Amino acid sequence: MTPSAFWQAHPLIAPRADGRLALIYPALTPVPLIGVEPAADRLAALLGSTRAAVLRTLVEERTTTQLAAAVGVSLAAASEHAKTLRASGLITTQRVGKAVVHSCTALGLRIQAGG
Repeated sequence: MTPSAFWQAHPLIAPRADGRLALIYPALTPVPLIGVEPAADRLAALLGSTRAAVLRTLVEERTTTQLAAAVGVSLAAASEHAKTLRASGLITTQRVGKAVVHSCTALGLRIQAGG
């Protein structure tokens, strides 16, 4: 293995004068590890998988009952997740008659988009 301050592309396997192979890679960046998976779901890593699912579900307005059914949690759990997301400014909640309706705020949408 040969780090090079001049090589800036992907790692390169090159023959050496003695017949062996040399692995040349940029000295300023690490060689990527094979088999290491990147974080598949950054939102779930930040919020937890259930709360991330709740936030993603609320890109469309939903009542607490609809939210619980969509995510597969109890009404109490859906309400608690909504309370936490609302306190964080990621969703809004309003009463419409007897129902409570939740939806994403602009911040909630931006976080889902990764920005």
